[in-house]
Amino acid sequence: MSITAASDDRQTDEAGKKEKDEKRKTFTSLLEKVEGLTSVTEVPGRYLVHEGDLLELNVDNFEEIRKVHAFLLNDSLMITTYLPIRRGLLRYKFLSLFELDNLAVVNARDVGLVKNAFKILMFPDQHMYQCDGPKTKREWLVNLEKTKKNKSGSSTGQRKDFSSESTMSEVLDRSNPFYEAGPSHDVSMETNPFHPDWLVELPEDLDVCIAQRDFEGAVDLIERTNEHLKELPVSSSMKEIRARVDHRVKQLTDVLVQEMEVTADRSLRGGPGVTRRAVMQLIRLGKHTTACNLFLKHRGAAIKLAIRRLKIEGVATVYINKLCSIFFTHLIETGKEFQKAFAENTGCFSAFVVWARVELQTFVGHFSNQAFATKSNLDMVAECINIARRHCQKMCNIGLDLSFALDGFLLKGIRDTIRYNKDQLMEATKHRSGEEKWRPVNMQKPEAAQNLAKEMVQYGIHNFNSKLYDKCWVNLSNSTLMFSKGYMNFINNLMTMYIPELYFDVVESLKEVLVFYIGILESFVTNESFAQERDFILKNVEFLFQTILPLTENKGKEVIGHQVRPFKDLYKEQKKINSKVETLGVLI
Repeated sequence: MSITAASDDRQTDEAGKKEKDEKRKTFTSLLEKVEGLTSVTEVPGRYLVHEGDLLELNVDNFEEIRKVHAFLLNDSLMITTYLPIRRGLLRYKFLSLFELDNLAVVNARDVGLVKNAFKILMFPDQHMYQCDGPKTKREWLVNLEKTKKNKSGSSTGQRKDFSSESTMSEVLDRSNPFYEAGPSHDVSMETNPFHPDWLVELPEDLDVCIAQRDFEGAVDLIERTNEHLKELPVSSSMKEIRARVDHRVKQLTDVLVQEMEVTADRSLRGGPGVTRRAVMQLIRLGKHTTACNLFLKHRGAAIKLAIRRLKIEGVATVYINKLCSIFFTHLIETGKEFQKAFAENTGCFSAFVVWARVELQTFVGHFSNQAFATKSNLDMVAECINIARRHCQKMCNIGLDLSFALDGFLLKGIRDTIRYNKDQLMEATKHRSGEEKWRPVNMQKPEAAQNLAKEMVQYGIHNFNSKLYDKCWVNLSNSTLMFSKGYMNFINNLMTMYIPELYFDVVESLKEVLVFYIGILESFVTNESFAQERDFILKNVEFLFQTILPLTENKGKEVIGHQVRPFKDLYKEQKKINSKVETLGVLI
C-alpha cells in the first residue's frame, strides 16, 4: 500500500514539475513577443500562469483608455500594450508590473455598459479592466486568487525550508570529526538574505513612504538596500529582492515625475526652488537625464506663463523693458538653481545651454512683435535692441553668454528695419528737394537759431555755429538741414544696433543715402535753371563733403574698429562735381 502511494506521489510530483517546466519555457518565449521584458525575466523561478486581452477603463468615468494584454505570473501581474507596428515576432510593449503581495483584486459590479470588469487595487493607485465575457472574467478572478494564495504559501514555506535546511546542515557538519567552525558554516545575516527584518519589510516600507510623500525616506531605504545587496553573493533570493526594489524605484520615479509635471491645476509660482525636492531625489536615484529634462520643462512653462501675464500698455520701450526683465531674471534664476542641483553632473549642462537657446528664440518672437511692429520709428527700435542686449549681458554672471545667439535671432528684423528706414529717408529727401528754392533758412528768432545749433551738436556736428549769420540766418538750404538731421539720426541708430554681421548692411545703406543726396545736389548745381543759385548750392555741397562725410567716416571707424574704405572713396565725387561746374564756366 505504501509503495503504491509513494509511486503515485512521485508521479504527481513529476507531473507538476513537468507542468512548471512547460510554463517556464512559455514564459521565456515571451522575450520574443514583448518589448522591454529583460528585467522581468531575470527573476529565477518566475513562470506564466495565465494570459489574455483586457480593456483598461478609467476608474472615474469608465471611459476606454486602451486595449492591453495581461500576463499573470506566479508572483506578479504584468500589463503590456499592443505595438502599433509589429516588428518580427514582437507584438507587445511592456507597460507595468504589479506584485501579487501588494495588490488586491475586487470584483466590479455591472454598471450600464460596463460589464464583466474587475479592479486591481495597489495603494495608492487603482486600475479597472474589462473582460470580453463572464467566462473570461471568472477565469481571471479564479486564477488571480489562486496564484495569490500560492504565492503567500510559498513565501512562508521557503523561509521554513531554508531554516530547517540550515539547521540540518549544521548538525551534520558538527557530527563530522573533521568539522571546524568557520565563516562558511556560520549562518549569519550576511549569508541569509531573509534574516534582516528591515529587508523583508522593505516593499511595504517603501509603499508607505511613497503614499506619505516621504520621498527622502524612500530614497534612503533604496540606497541602504543597494549597499546591503552589494555584499551578498548572487543568488535567486537576491535577484528576487532586486526585482522588487527596482519595481518600487519605478513607482517612486513615476510619482516624482508627476510632482514636476506641468498641469493646469498646479501653480508655477515660487521660482525654480519649488522643484528642488523632486529633482534631488531623482538625481539620487540615478535619473539625472529625467530630472534635467523635467526641471527645464517646468521652468520653460513658468517663463511662458510670466510672459503671458505681462500686459501690453504704454510705449513699446516700457513693455520691452518689462519683458526683458522678466525673461532674463527667470533665466538667471534657473541657471543658478541648475548649477546647484546638477553640480556633480556636468554632462547635463549642455542640455541647459540648448534649452536656454530655445527659450531665447521664443522670447525673440515676443520681442519682435513689439519692437519691429513700427519700423518707421528707428529710435525706438534701436532703444529696444539696446535694452535687450543690456539684460542679456547679465547672463554672463552665471557663466553663459547668449549675446551672439540673441543678435543672430534679431538679425533679420534689424536688416528689414534698416532697409525700410533707408528707403523712407531717401523718399523724404527726394520730396523736399523737389520743392527746394535754394535759399538760406531764416529761423526768425536768434533763440531758434541757437536751439538748432544745440540740436546739431547732439547729432555730432560741433562746428555748426560757423553756418549761422545775422543771428537768425543759416547759410544752408532747408533740404540740406533736414537731410543732415535725418541722416545723422540714421547713422547714430545704425551704430547703436551694429554687430559685425551687419557690416555690409550698415555701410551700404549709409553710402547709398549719401550718394543719393550727392546726386541731387549735382543735378541742381549743373542745371542752368539754377545758375544764379549755383554758388549757394556749392556751399551745401561743401557742407556735405567737409562736415557730414567726415563725421560718417569717424563714427564708422569708431564703432566698426577700422577705416571704412567705401566712405573714403566718396570724396572723389566732390572733385567730379567741381570739374563739371568748371566746364560750365563757373569759377570755384
